[in-house]
Amino acid sequence: MSSPPTQQPAPHSALRRLVARHPVAAFLVMVYAVICVVALPPVRTQTDILPFNKPFWESLGTIFGVALPAFLVVAAVHGRAGVRDLARRSLRWRVGVRWYLFALFGVPVATLLCASALFGLVPLTALVEKRELLFTVVLPQLLLSIVFFNLAEEIGFMGFLQAGLQDRYGPLKASVIVTVPFALWHLPSLMVDSGLGLAQLHIALGFLGILAILQMFARIVMIWFYNNAGYSVLLVGLFHSSFNATTAQNGFAGEFIPQPAATGLLIPSAVVAVAAVLIIIFTRGRLSYRPERPAQPPVAPP
Repeated sequence: MSSPPTQQPAPHSALRRLVARHPVAAFLVMVYAVICVVALPPVRTQTDILPFNKPFWESLGTIFGVALPAFLVVAAVHGRAGVRDLARRSLRWRVGVRWYLFALFGVPVATLLCASALFGLVPLTALVEKRELLFTVVLPQLLLSIVFFNLAEEIGFMGFLQAGLQDRYGPLKASVIVTVPFALWHLPSLMVDSGLGLAQLHIALGFLGILAILQMFARIVMIWFYNNAGYSVLLVGLFHSSFNATTAQNGFAGEFIPQPAATGLLIPSAVVAVAAVLIIIFTRGRLSYRPERPAQPPVAPP
């Protein structure tokens, strides 16, 4: 992987100089500003645009509130070379077949095996009897998520933020650091989906704390995956989409795993948590990170 020049271009404005000095803070300010705007009622009430009840306002939040700020900050800090590097990593598809298999089938297959250990042959029987749903429900949701949600989400949180912090703090610490802003970015979605107002903010933050722990394990697995899959943000987004398509209410787990509905989230989350712990143990916390390999310029602290 080619590395862009680390020399920063001379900023031409006070705003660009400010962004160049505080890239992480600038990125997060734009991220939270956009997600709060698109969560306002006039935008979030448009619910009939995307299929499978996918929230269109969240799609706007990921594309214009995560991916675009990442490119803007990289342009301010590293110029055109940095933008080209982020774009290459975001669209890198020439990686080993095994990593495509891991991204697409790792979570759903492991979830199915764990569910079979708990419920016997019920999940496998459901999979055989309703196998057409794999192509009419699960696969369309996965493709929809990667195009409108998860690729843009990971361009910002993995391609810019976590990968840059990894070069500065190491992969494990970077995963923990990114978990906090990544979880807070989901706060408006959590409040909207749960019908909570500002008066119930403390309730939403309590739920968010639990989700943040699960998200931390996912960030550990994804940075390990990123380091092994040729720094491909596209493959990380595909893995993220596969997880979402597995845990969605009408997704893989919802269709093939017995009730209660929470099982469809708990089993895949447990799978990812166990995978994260095993990856930490077997890589001794390095998560396949090799500093000697060319990487993107490190992200400066806020």
